[in-house]
Amino acid sequence: MTIIKTEDWLHVLENTDYEPAENTTTVYQSYRFVDLKTEEVTVANFREHLMPSLIEQVEMFIPPSGSFKTPDLRRYLDLIRGYETSTTDLMLGLSLADQIRLTFSDMRTSTICDRYPEINLSEKRRYRCVAEYLIRQEELTKLRDEDGKLIKKIGNMQKAVVLYKPLPKLLETLKKSGLSHLIKSVPKVKPVKSTEESYTKVSGESNDKQA
Repeated sequence: MTIIKTEDWLHVLENTDYEPAENTTTVYQSYRFVDLKTEEVTVANFREHLMPSLIEQVEMFIPPSGSFKTPDLRRYLDLIRGYETSTTDLMLGLSLADQIRLTFSDMRTSTICDRYPEINLSEKRRYRCVAEYLIRQEELTKLRDEDGKLIKKIGNMQKAVVLYKPLPKLLETLKKSGLSHLIKSVPKVKPVKSTEESYTKVSGESNDKQA
């Protein structure tokens, strides 16, 4: 059996240098946090205050399965809110999470380096941390082979980097956030020709060349 070691989500949050922007009334808010007051959320009433996707995300940390106390839960929610509401896009005021969602909304598998070739190393780390968040949300996944091993390619820095594959939930989140008009066009999948037809065509081309 292949054992895939994954980085714990809390470990990612603890070790990133990502600093959310100050929360003001003009800062873009994810639909999951628009009406949420974290100071009112406790380990006893979190199901009454959180949206279903957030409940699913935090319930594993709540007793008896987890060890979160109310201060831990509130801090965790504030950290997630930071990923959803802080922004580096001064034009649109989008969160970094939504920027990545929109970038991958063409549903094409790619790397962070290929999508953002101009960002520096510290920013790449920040983007990858948010990408891990989107993986946790089941909006992105890392491309793997049949044996479960990560498929990588050589990036701009001549280092092997992982490939991120967007999932359908990514588009759903953008639509719920009112960002449908910014979604990139999804490429149409052409019908696959039969092996026999393809072979005949190639053989015909070869015969033409020989002639």
